[in-house]
Amino acid sequence: MVLSEKQKELIEMIGVFHEHKGLQPLVGRIIGLMLVHEDAEVTFDEIVEHLGVSKSAVSNALTFLQAKERVTYHTKPGDRKRYFSLKLGDWRSDFEKELLNIAEIQRFLEEVLDTRKDKSSEFCTKMKDFSNFLEFFRKEIPILFERFKKQYH
Repeated sequence: MVLSEKQKELIEMIGVFHEHKGLQPLVGRIIGLMLVHEDAEVTFDEIVEHLGVSKSAVSNALTFLQAKERVTYHTKPGDRKRYFSLKLGDWRSDFEKELLNIAEIQRFLEEVLDTRKDKSSEFCTKMKDFSNFLEFFRKEIPILFERFKKQYH
């Protein structure tokens, strides 16, 4: 498969986005490649070829993506290659896990606020505001999921 200029631009944009989120640029570019690839799956060699990076860098990035459960692979009968693709199947469950992390952060913030003596300080006021937002967000998410189901299913 030959990538169009638009596909190359999208891969770079997705890579930069993920880089700003704290990931290695190659991790984001691999995600981008999988998103724009016509088959929505790529081989190890295709990643090396399309992104022009070393095999070791690709290996490290794929190991990271698999450990984070963002990428999976399968093989095809009679073909020794592994075909890598994004794990998109259960996005709702993955999103709910992320929301549980948010709830956990909110609990930590509340405990920190309970231990602080300077409860009226600007720092504590801002932390309390953030904690309140996280609590609000956690409560509103199930409502958003229900509205989404009604509107799109």
